[in-house]
Amino acid sequence: MTTKHASDATPEHFAAFAVDHILVDQLPASLGTIEAPERYVVKALFTRRPLPQEIELLGMPAVEERLAAAGYTHTTLSTSDRRLIITNTNLHELKNGLAHLIGQILDDIGTRVATTRSAQARDAAELASRAAVRASHIVDEAAQIDFSARTSHYT
Repeated sequence: MTTKHASDATPEHFAAFAVDHILVDQLPASLGTIEAPERYVVKALFTRRPLPQEIELLGMPAVEERLAAAGYTHTTLSTSDRRLIITNTNLHELKNGLAHLIGQILDDIGTRVATTRSAQARDAAELASRAAVRASHIVDEAAQIDFSARTSHYT
């Protein structure tokens, strides 16, 4: 029998920043017909709720520049809650390389944010450790004070 420990659990914010699937019910109803638009908005669901830092990085000009350098000058990415909104594209374009590029962009952003958050967590842990040591020293020093009727002194 395998025992699960709390440390085995993967919190949502440690999961990869990626797309889970396209929201098919939000594609244009005319797809597959002669009236189908050449380009449209494709909405996809993230694997988890994006962190504010991830949303900020996704909106940076570097993302548009990366898309443009790969030939997707018309395509933009944005978010709404747990959705990635891919504007001015189509399923064919996504299937033939755009989805892979978006996956790389999201992975790069997720890795960058995780690295920053890890460094911040280490810094916070170090500060907490220093504060605990300082508090311990103060408690020890205060415990050595004697308020008896004889002269107070440190022991």
